[in-house]
Order: sequence, then C-alpha cells, then structure tokens
Amino acid sequence: MARFKDMVRVARVATRVFARRALLAASAVFKPATEESPAAEDRMPAVFQPEVLLPSQYYEAMRRKHLMEGEKLLMFAVLEDAVNTFMKYVNAQRRRGQRLFREAEEWINQHDPKWPFSFENICQFLDIDPEYLRAGLRRWKEAKLKEIEQSRRAAHTPEGGVAAHT
Repeated sequence: MARFKDMVRVARVATRVFARRALLAASAVFKPATEESPAAEDRMPAVFQPEVLLPSQYYEAMRRKHLMEGEKLLMFAVLEDAVNTFMKYVNAQRRRGQRLFREAEEWINQHDPKWPFSFENICQFLDIDPEYLRAGLRRWKEAKLKEIEQSRRAAHTPEGGVAAHT
C-alpha cells in the first residue's frame, strides 16, 4: 500500500513539472513576433516535443491501447473457436458434434449487425472481410465433404477402390 502511495505522489509531482513545461512552451510559441524573435509558425514544433505530453495523457492512451488489445484478443478467440468447431465437426457422427457444427455454421452465416459479438462485427473489428471468410469456409466444407464421400466410396469397392470385372 505504501508503494502505491509513493507512485501516486511521484505521478502528481511529474504532472506538475510537465504541466509547467507545457505552459512555458505554449507561451513561447504564442508570444508576439519581433524582429529578433521568429514568428509563431517557426516556433510551433516546440509544442510537439515529447516533454509537452502530460503523464495523465500518456497513461490514458496506454490504458486504452491495452483494453483494445484485450478486446481484440477476445474477439479473435471467439472467431477462432467458431472456425475450429466448424472444421472439426463438419462430418460429426454424434449428436453433440452435429449440434456444435450446426451452431457454428449458423453463427458464421448469420447477418446480425446489432449484436456486438456477431460474426459480421467481429470480422469488421479485426479487419477481415466477412463475406470472403464465409465463402472460403463454404468452399472448404464442400471440398471436405466431397473428399469424405470419395473415401467412403473407395472403402466400399473391392480391393480398395478398383472394381472387379467378371
């Protein structure tokens, strides 16, 4: 607890110091131009130096960045789980697997922009084209089902796929 209080104290002091520097820089920039001093436009870059940034501004930006990373990770995990479930249970024989596949497929094909964790919104948040991903999953499903059907036919023919002539 004492360590936290020390950190707060240091942050307050740093905020005061940086705020004074920001005021000094701003007053230097907006002084009226004279023959000896350059115009305000020439002094403007002094405002954009890193020392002008207040600690509270820096930490707020960092906090938002971390929250966005967490939200992105969560949304990516939801999308990844749906795609993995879709691919894993495409040919499920048991009811549970069939149900999981059906739920994943319905979620992927659903167009619901109102729900924050809809397929559409997650893809847009992650900068993925939802229609492109849907089409790719559809093509994968069709190819996988054809492959499964061909392997079933091959298993039912004599001698592993070669039909016997009599």
